[in-house]
Amino acid sequence: MHYTGTTFRPPYEAYSLLLQVTTGCSHNRCTFCSMYRDVPFEVSPIEEIEADLAEVAARPRLYTRVFLVNGDAFCLPFEQLVKIAELIHKYLPRVETIGGYASVNNILTKSVDELRKLKDLGYADFNVGLESGSDETLAFMNKGYTLAQARQAFAWLNEAGMPFNLNIILAAAGPDRCVDQAIANAEIVNEAKPTLVFVSPLHVDPHTELEEMIEKGQFKECTLRDYVTEEMEFLKRLDVEDCRFFGLHISNPVGVDGMLPQDKDTLLQELQEGLNDYTDWQLNRVPSKGREGLIIG
Repeated sequence: MHYTGTTFRPPYEAYSLLLQVTTGCSHNRCTFCSMYRDVPFEVSPIEEIEADLAEVAARPRLYTRVFLVNGDAFCLPFEQLVKIAELIHKYLPRVETIGGYASVNNILTKSVDELRKLKDLGYADFNVGLESGSDETLAFMNKGYTLAQARQAFAWLNEAGMPFNLNIILAAAGPDRCVDQAIANAEIVNEAKPTLVFVSPLHVDPHTELEEMIEKGQFKECTLRDYVTEEMEFLKRLDVEDCRFFGLHISNPVGVDGMLPQDKDTLLQELQEGLNDYTDWQLNRVPSKGREGLIIG
């Protein structure tokens, strides 16, 4: 296997086979993100993908899930995704599902019928970077789509029967709008009905527009207290079934993981206890330059 450029994956894909089908990110303009800023976007040749699969097939390890990388593999055309799935099942017949990163715009380039066919080929649980349920915050993040477009994309996925995950970024609207964001985020997640919600705080990557805005006083960053408070307000308002609430990224001030709705009270208690374990100095800190030593698992 080979990988070109930096490779990222969600924490819960640790045991999936990472198969590179693109390099970089097709959007690559989010205000807060530096993951692929210096990586030109490219599509991997199908011959290269097949060679990687043949190499994996010769190994003794058996995979049941493949996670396509990099930035937003679902940007590939329908026909290309079909071909990739066929090759995966040819070389790795035990694979049950195929995931990757996706954006709202990626989804909207496929019809419901195409999404249904991709689901039948094993595509499931793509990680969709929604980030926020507020149009104002989406525009600030430069996500490239509106909330109405996001609603349409999620409706199409549900109509096609394709399960998906949603990312939510906590404290993305600043300290004065934490509760408003929690309400807006819960509203869209309840409507979307994902199988997993991945929550993590807004963090300030070097050399991003967000870092520059903070240095110029154009954006006020939240404290650790704000992060956890917004997460609790968001969680309280979630009304979803058979949905995993995942907050175990290294950037989460308090790590939690459970199923909704049955674990909601336990998760809220864990968040409150984690909040209580911090000192006031820690809770009032704005950790824009990293939070090593402040994570409570």
